[in-house]
Amino acid sequence: MSILYTTKYRVKHPILRHLIKYFWVLKSDSQMVVNHKLLPVNSIDMIMNFAEPIKYISADGVETVTAKAHFNGIRDRYFIIQQAGIIDVIGISFFSAGVYPLLKVPLYEFKNKTMELDDVISRFAAEIEEKISKVNQIEERLDIIEEEMVRRIDSELILEFSDYKYLNTFYGNNSDYNVNQFCTKQGISQRKLERDFNKYVGISPIVFQKINRYQKTLNAMLYNRAMNLTATAYANNYYDQNHFIKDFKSFTGCTPTTFLRQKSAVKQIMTVS
Repeated sequence: MSILYTTKYRVKHPILRHLIKYFWVLKSDSQMVVNHKLLPVNSIDMIMNFAEPIKYISADGVETVTAKAHFNGIRDRYFIIQQAGIIDVIGISFFSAGVYPLLKVPLYEFKNKTMELDDVISRFAAEIEEKISKVNQIEERLDIIEEEMVRRIDSELILEFSDYKYLNTFYGNNSDYNVNQFCTKQGISQRKLERDFNKYVGISPIVFQKINRYQKTLNAMLYNRAMNLTATAYANNYYDQNHFIKDFKSFTGCTPTTFLRQKSAVKQIMTVS
């Protein structure tokens, strides 16, 4: 029986620690078939694939087959990932606005899209793949990726984003905020908040809130499967169970009860190295 090993790795470089949450690795010991539902999250992942092509299928059935290196723009709906053969993938999971200084393009342009990396950053993936082909250890691979990312990141864009400290405040407590009240307290217009979110994150602050609340509720469900769903909804600031189920189906494509009977998504079964 094939085993899919899933592991997270911490970021080493001090600059990248402000932008990247962790690296993650998927690797199998023999040929296998991956057919997973990937759920909406509040950030973007880059994928370095060293094996067979990956197919993504959107909730409305649109199929995209990727080359070796690509990224998925922030999504507000689930999608399916399929891959067959030996699995050998490195993922880079960014913080909500962490990828902007590397891509240098407003993130709303990539919403719900799968993009080849070299189409956005010239020869970024090609140079990484050339260097990685000469090493075998995962730590060596990650060092190469970090080195190339640091070389490509625009430090001025990191400084630009650091001026928007109110966004970090919103990130940290967003599920409790009324957007209008938040803007009044911060002395900014709602239009500015929306514009900055679309630029640095790729979605509106209201959709960002919904995804975060949904993700917190999902994690609570997986942590304590015996907990009553109504109680879980109220504990995560849903108005009632109907609103919770409506949001859950929108993001997941099924009811909470059905989801709990299915297998966990790929990124929900990792351990930190």
